[in-house]
Amino acid sequence: MKAEGLVNAMNDSNLEMLHATVGKLCAEHVDKETIIAAERGEWQSELWRSVEETGLTQPHQWSDDGDAWRESFVIARASGRFCVPLPLAETILGSWLLARSGIDVPAGPLTVIAAANPGEVATRVPWARHAAHAVVVRAVGDATEIALVSLAGLALEHGHNLALEPRDNVPLARAAVLSSASTQLPAGIVETYGALLRTGQMAGALDALLDMSVQYASERVQFGKPLAKFQAIQQELAKLAGYVAEAGVAADAAFAAAQRAGAWDRGIDPSFEIAAAKVVVGEAAELAPRIAHQVHGAIGFTYEHALHFASRRLWSWRAEYGTASVWAERLGKTAYEAGADGLWPLVTGRTCVSGLLNF
Repeated sequence: MKAEGLVNAMNDSNLEMLHATVGKLCAEHVDKETIIAAERGEWQSELWRSVEETGLTQPHQWSDDGDAWRESFVIARASGRFCVPLPLAETILGSWLLARSGIDVPAGPLTVIAAANPGEVATRVPWARHAAHAVVVRAVGDATEIALVSLAGLALEHGHNLALEPRDNVPLARAAVLSSASTQLPAGIVETYGALLRTGQMAGALDALLDMSVQYASERVQFGKPLAKFQAIQQELAKLAGYVAEAGVAADAAFAAAQRAGAWDRGIDPSFEIAAAKVVVGEAAELAPRIAHQVHGAIGFTYEHALHFASRRLWSWRAEYGTASVWAERLGKTAYEAGADGLWPLVTGRTCVSGLLNF
């Protein structure tokens, strides 16, 4: 076996172990009551402590030779699958931005803000009320400034998305800047990598939709036999499985591109793969819940059933960090700028890593 193949095999083995660890932690600590309590506004401190102590908020400590973004995919996908009511994606992104800026990463949950200027009110900031710190990113001349600010004592205007996750307004003018650094990261890094992490979470929520639909169709008996025995239901479940598989592969490729790009210092831009993933996963997030709710019937719309936890998150997350139509327009612009002779090399010349893990 060549050295590169041996390294990849070792990395895959580590990812398998991480997948098992995250899945076990989520299965043991996240249940229906936990999610309902979080949707009522209760901060899940013990769950956060377990997640942070396991090291899931800073994958591989963001070392240059690590597998940080591939590990982030495993974590983000699991958090979406189990509807983990924590700012895991935001803390992963915030810790990465701080590490790449040479700023010490504080303990506790983080949120991330893309700001035009330090005096504005940042709107719909994820989980701000539960985060002691925010990572603020803004363009300053030709550079991008990364700042760690304290949210302590700020008067936040509370809000939430359809999934009842906190989305708060933050008065940045009153936030104390604890540290800042100038970087060469793109000014739109928050939207790009925010979209990346949302695709991972949505891929996981889609996994949950499929699992619940298959289980319900196998258990629910109608006209003397399980729903899964009816050809019409089988066809719908097959379509649902297709959407879920497409989403998983697209998100997989996007995280692999982010892994190859590293800190954007290798001349690799993962934006194309991330845009494609947000389009594919966003469309799946629109179509898959329709099938899942049709299979479940009326019970799937009740608060007592777990299906809506996943579907409401899908409907919320697909609109954040750019909708599918926004990213599709960017892809179209990229294709147009490539021209007739450049379109085929643009598509076929990209390195796609298929099947990082078979979840």
